[in-house]
Amino acid sequence: MIFLCFFWFALLYFLTYKFAGSNDVFAPLKFISVKYAVFNLPFLLFTAFNPNSFLKPILNVCGVSLSEAFWQYTIVQTVAFLCLVAGVVFADKKLGGFFKPLASANYNYKNVRLLAVVFFAIGMGAYTVFLSRIGGLGYLLNNINKRIELQSGQYVLALLPFLTFSTLMFMLCIKLKNKMFDKVITVVLAIVTIFVFSSFGARKNTLVFLVTLIVAMHYLLKNIKINKKTLAISSVLGVGLLLYIIIIPTLRFKDTEAKFTARNFVYQTSYTYIDVFAANYFNSTTAWNFKGFFEPFLIPFKKQEKSKLPQIDQGVYFNAIVVNGKHYEPPMSRDEVSKTSWPAENFGTAYANLLMPGIVIFFFLQGVVFLITYNLLRRYSYNPVLIMLYLIVVFDFNFSSLRIASFIRIFPIVLLAFFAVILMANGKVKDG
Repeated sequence: MIFLCFFWFALLYFLTYKFAGSNDVFAPLKFISVKYAVFNLPFLLFTAFNPNSFLKPILNVCGVSLSEAFWQYTIVQTVAFLCLVAGVVFADKKLGGFFKPLASANYNYKNVRLLAVVFFAIGMGAYTVFLSRIGGLGYLLNNINKRIELQSGQYVLALLPFLTFSTLMFMLCIKLKNKMFDKVITVVLAIVTIFVFSSFGARKNTLVFLVTLIVAMHYLLKNIKINKKTLAISSVLGVGLLLYIIIIPTLRFKDTEAKFTARNFVYQTSYTYIDVFAANYFNSTTAWNFKGFFEPFLIPFKKQEKSKLPQIDQGVYFNAIVVNGKHYEPPMSRDEVSKTSWPAENFGTAYANLLMPGIVIFFFLQGVVFLITYNLLRRYSYNPVLIMLYLIVVFDFNFSSLRIASFIRIFPIVLLAFFAVILMANGKVKDG
């Protein structure tokens, strides 16, 4: 059954990519097809060859066999992906006319470079302030396994995206003048940013940053086309990223948790097992029906003890259900569930609250948001900030409480940087 599941989704993603109807390799349908293939297919293939590796507590709490679990998952995930595609197609046909591309943008090279330096100063300044508060870089690296506690309450870290903005702005400088100095600075800034993000012991921010650089190269410097050369380069980068993904966890853990196994790898890089759980556990009896859905957004306005407040990340209830073998639901307080989370993401949130209607609505709307963001990027093709926004949306935007809260935190930063580029870099944009 799991082999059939693997081949079905491989075919579905391939056909979506093939018939996306765009020459742009980073257009939404092509992008999400590759994203789904990268994050879903390895897990499915590994589980097909190693069925005993799948988490037994999931099957136990759902009361299903492995084949039954993946059959149900295949049905729900297929509907989810098709609704995501439908949302993109619908928005392209109905809303595309509202985002007429602008023909040109006249930027002042010196102002762009100055703004890039300012952005770097803001981002690096935020990192420096954070280090000074916790006891320095050495303390951070020696206590990287406590990264969550160290970052708690450190709101200055919200400014770290300016490091990415700075690198992208220097790439715009390369587009404007093609100076060797700017190329060297871009490489240096990229290395510094990778180090900063990696010093927190997490992988996702660094990986998204690297993908952002590739997308920025495509839109700002040279269109990337699929050929033998790009495939060869992609293979080399893929091996490098694989090594990075393997190495970073060894910095976070000092015991056997860091031991690399194929099973650990697929579970650390995919949320498919969480989707399998959600698709099989929730039904008309156990569905949350939006209980406590808005509670996380009301937390700042409540005066209760922290332990009595609900978690912002509702994925903690998923983990609690599987670990304890009984039903949990929002808005149960923090002292009733552990801090460990299984991120619900769009799939889990949609199905946990409204079952199949939730899948249809949430994924369709997500597709609409993807397309709108992409059209904004095309309209202001020389504004590097929108490149990062597009990547944030594709990788992180969904309707789970955790992702909505994260987006609310970062959106003002993106908006500020966007208008700074438009106004301060002499971006006189002309309609085509």
